[in-house]
Amino acid sequence: MDPKWYLVKTKPRNDNKVFTRLIEAGFESLFPRIRKKSRRRELPDVRPLFPSYLFVRFALEQLRTIRYTRGVAKVISFGPEPQEVGEDIISAVRERMDGEGIVALVRPPANWKPGDRIRIGEGPFAGLEAIFLEELPDRDRVVLLLEAVSSFRITIDKEQIER
Repeated sequence: MDPKWYLVKTKPRNDNKVFTRLIEAGFESLFPRIRKKSRRRELPDVRPLFPSYLFVRFALEQLRTIRYTRGVAKVISFGPEPQEVGEDIISAVRERMDGEGIVALVRPPANWKPGDRIRIGEGPFAGLEAIFLEELPDRDRVVLLLEAVSSFRITIDKEQIER
């Protein structure tokens, strides 16, 4: 038995319960969460970073146990076998987590001005440079001008920006 990391999809709003059940059953699991501002309360809500998904380490012989854990929808697979998650991804997630499993997202500066050059740190445009155009009214997203082959105007979450 050689345990590896896999991605487990839970049924909606079951991630906390499934995480607890798997930990109690002796499986190593990662459930990264973030603190998100609450509109109703002063204290931030703790929410999953990847809603309805957990990283779980198990041997293929234990696949049936994972699949039939109450609250699990499926183990992510491409073809008949579950798709393994690389140690590099697990390490990157762990590095960003604190002792409570909370991922600290970098708060972007509020003093960006139209025309400022920024670097996108996450998402499909990660690593690309862009020009800041405007902040949207929801204050969580921004509009950027992406200069790849030609200029593209894109809207992304603020958390995806490095600087």
